[in-house]
Amino acid sequence: MRITIAALAGTLVLAACSGPKQKAGAEYDKAAANAAGVAYNGTGPNERLGEAQDRADRAAAKARDAQADALKQQGREIISDADAKADKLEEQAKAIRGQAKDQARTLDQQAANVTGR
Repeated sequence: MRITIAALAGTLVLAACSGPKQKAGAEYDKAAANAAGVAYNGTGPNERLGEAQDRADRAAAKARDAQADALKQQGREIISDADAKADKLEEQAKAIRGQAKDQARTLDQQAANVTGR
């Protein structure tokens, strides 16, 4: 009885790790074994193929996630660069306005000197 429970628990743990294609392959292998009148031993070529396809799918998903992360980072860097350029332009505008005000004061003084006011 304990062996049966342990075997069942082990099977459930393995089934929990299976991907959808591996599970489908296992079901196909089991049906093929039953149709042929052969005892199904828990593994088969379609299950192994499904497992490989599941691994490939997971690897492709990881690659897509990494690519998406890289694109997001690139976007953050573009925004950061734009913010730095905008800050620099704001400082330049402030300096230009300051120079203009100084020139205007000088001209106002010159005008006052000309008119004597």
